[in-house]
Amino acid sequence: MFESPRVGHELTIETVRTLKRAKREGLEVIVTPGSHDLTVKGHGTLALLSEVGLVKITESIESEFKLKLKPTIAYNLRFYGIPGFKGGREVEYLESRRVEYGDFNSSYDNVLIAHVGLDFGALDLSKISPKYSVIKLSREAQKSIHKHFRYIALGHIHFPVPYNESFEANIAYPGAPIGRDASDIFETYKLRETFNTDRRVLHVKLDGKIPKVKALKNSFNLGVDVVEINSPSEAIATVKSRLKDIPEKFKCLIVFTGKVDFEKYSRIRKYVEEEAKKHGAWTHIIHSEVSDEYVQLLEEFKADLTNIEAIELEAIRNLIRKYGIKTQPQKILELINVLGREYPEGVKKTVFDEEVIEEVMKILEEIIGR
Repeated sequence: MFESPRVGHELTIETVRTLKRAKREGLEVIVTPGSHDLTVKGHGTLALLSEVGLVKITESIESEFKLKLKPTIAYNLRFYGIPGFKGGREVEYLESRRVEYGDFNSSYDNVLIAHVGLDFGALDLSKISPKYSVIKLSREAQKSIHKHFRYIALGHIHFPVPYNESFEANIAYPGAPIGRDASDIFETYKLRETFNTDRRVLHVKLDGKIPKVKALKNSFNLGVDVVEINSPSEAIATVKSRLKDIPEKFKCLIVFTGKVDFEKYSRIRKYVEEEAKKHGAWTHIIHSEVSDEYVQLLEEFKADLTNIEAIELEAIRNLIRKYGIKTQPQKILELINVLGREYPEGVKKTVFDEEVIEEVMKILEEIIGR
């Protein structure tokens, strides 16, 4: 739901207003956290929203090398949630059949909300982006999920799968409404230009033998365009023209400069950023040529966090094997993530430091077995 456990005051207030409006309309919001939504101790903006009754967080407990789930009831439906963990522990729980679905009652309609990378054969995501070649998408984990769920709502993958506007299925990734980095913004552009669709939320009807799913498409006020500018003299006029043609409130322009020399590239970048700032627009500038090969283009975009974590985790596994360290790779990765955490907005440094030290000590105790 959020990029980090603690978000800015402005976003928090706007989220509260939106959820209060939804609650007045009789809507209940059920949330399964991702790895970036809560701290190790379960704190964060999402926990605050749950505490004041604006959302319900699905219950899960890691205990005795198992992930134990409890149902959250709403609208006479029973929701179970598999959260996202640092290092992808959720996939390992599923693959090793160590997920327990507590109080499961097949006389109800049961829905699973899972923040996990699953391969269920709908689309080869590695052809969409190179990051999906690194993020683990597990067919074995998908096979292990309880067979009696009426519907499985998936998070973690930001591209909509399947991307059809209507379909019958008991499993789907709705995709991220906007996204979190440049590669997601470019996926929005490709969705519109190549797949003739858009970002969405999914409306699911559980009537009938197989759920009927309809995509409620929306631009989410986000306009994206892609342009090549290989001459500094063209930069200002081209950016002004392209941004003027984007009707949405939030304007994004991805600029390819071609293989110009560094001096030209620097001038183009300067002019583009200055002009975009006048229009309140976001830009991403790439020192490369426009290519039809989506995989090649995304090599230059900001790395996805889950991509980095997957690489780190593999490196940690190798070191553990090399030096015979007796601990789980995820624990070392968890320690790295806690130590590398940035100071959030509006939090005292001393309070933040104390929380980090407390989390570090807890992880170290688990690693050395005390």
